Amino acid sequence: MTLTLSACSSGNSTDTSSASPAPTATTEASAAPQASTGTPKDKVKPVTFSQYVNYDWFTALKWGDQPHTKWVQENLKININPVQANGAAANKLNAMIVSGELPDVIVLDRGKDVERLQQAGKLVALDPYLEKYPEFVKAVGEKNINMLRSADGKLYQLPNWFISGDKGNGNAAYIVEKKIYKALGSPKLETFDDLEAYLKMVKEKYPDVVPFDSGEMRDGADLQMVGMVYSGFGDNRTSSFISPGAGLQFGVPNGDKMTSIYEDPAFQGAVTYVSKLYREGLTSKDMFTQTRDQIGEKLNKGKIAVFAAYDSVTEGLGRTAHNNLRNADPEDGYITVWPFHAEGVDKNKVFPGGYSTLGWNVNVITTNAKDPEAIFAYYNWLVTPEAQNLYFFGPQGLYWDKLEDGVPVPNDAYINRDPKKYDEQHIGEFLWAGNTSYIDGTKGKREQALPEAAQDWTTVSQSTVSFKTSLNTTEFSNMDPDPKSDLGIIMQRLKDQYKNSLPKMIFAKSDDEVKSIIAQTSKEAQAMGYDKVLEFKSKVWQDNLKKLSGQ
Repeated sequence: MTLTLSACSSGNSTDTSSASPAPTATTEASAAPQASTGTPKDKVKPVTFSQYVNYDWFTALKWGDQPHTKWVQENLKININPVQANGAAANKLNAMIVSGELPDVIVLDRGKDVERLQQAGKLVALDPYLEKYPEFVKAVGEKNINMLRSADGKLYQLPNWFISGDKGNGNAAYIVEKKIYKALGSPKLETFDDLEAYLKMVKEKYPDVVPFDSGEMRDGADLQMVGMVYSGFGDNRTSSFISPGAGLQFGVPNGDKMTSIYEDPAFQGAVTYVSKLYREGLTSKDMFTQTRDQIGEKLNKGKIAVFAAYDSVTEGLGRTAHNNLRNADPEDGYITVWPFHAEGVDKNKVFPGGYSTLGWNVNVITTNAKDPEAIFAYYNWLVTPEAQNLYFFGPQGLYWDKLEDGVPVPNDAYINRDPKKYDEQHIGEFLWAGNTSYIDGTKGKREQALPEAAQDWTTVSQSTVSFKTSLNTTEFSNMDPDPKSDLGIIMQRLKDQYKNSLPKMIFAKSDDEVKSIIAQTSKEAQAMGYDKVLEFKSKVWQDNLKKLSGQ
């Protein structure tokens, strides 16, 4: 998940809304709006709508409690009533679909759930609005819009953290606890051999510290430690290639085909390496079961020497931990390092993170919305520089007073800010139509105007490491087969197999046992029909390449 949104909200708000009464179901906007003049803000009209974010880990903040949402509430008369997932997103979404009591807007991953809602006639097609609200098309880009269209050729999705330019982004990174690193002599940390030697030093000198840890399991099967390490065991590899999660590849590009992950030497090397670290007591014993909160607690106390994750480490967990440690001791914190690599792998071809120009996730407007055009008009304004500046940098007069070349110039309040208190204001939340190209470029220019001590840790980490080590994976989008189809059923079986087999590989008692388990898993996967899934994914990949080339 690329994102500038903090990946673990600390909000304690409760469900303050119920879904709007359902109008007569339709998948089209009721009438095609006529083109109009005026600024994007002029086109915004007062509207209140409910919004559901379909993630277990997400707790929505109360609208209007942050400086930027309060400004929108007071000046544009926009109100958003969050519907909470309460840690059971899939169950909540299913219950709302069955009951017909859908919220007005849903934020979710691209793929099966979007298409399920669309096929059931529960989503509003957005095409009739595109002429009246051209700012949306200009910001998102025609290629991205065409890639987001459903099988019926219509657009139902508003992307979040999309990329309209040619510069990458990503938040995957390795971070190192600063005080421990300095105390151990700041040794060279470039290869996996360097890393292993360093972790052994940590284990000996700091028995109460976890030498090497990673983000929590994703999608019930995606162990981030393996994905991060995998990227360093071969040129031009990225973690999503081996993940069976929604919207990810679970196949390795080779020529014009997607091939088995189990046959990939990089996968074999990565799993063998992680298993070795586990046997040597250099990793967390509960890597498959620990929660995000448990990981955050260890990071915030400086009890993880080296941490690896692609789940927004430079924006979420890592940022929070760094600021907490530095607030207690100016000499403490975390430093972001270039990703590790195996001997013989080009360090400039290691990509622990991947990004798609389509962005992270999408917003859909349901047919329960009383005024879908008003909601779209708000999102149309949200993609503009004016709104992006407001949401990401705060209202004018708070942390900036003027613009220079479109960039908010930080004032003394920002330069002298308390990072912890600044984060507690949650500036950046509710930016569900983030324009990565604009925000990354603008915040980079902003930081250049600041003294080093006042520069933002996240921005520096991204500009020096994580953005440079992310691979463009747009061409691998939309590779999930219909979950109800024969291929979809095979894919689910493959995911379950991966979930059951990966712990056996990591907990193996020797390298030879790891290799044996991988070979057996590969054999079983082929018997399940993995080759048919790979054939499907190969076709989608080649079709995507044609779309992206304008064919």
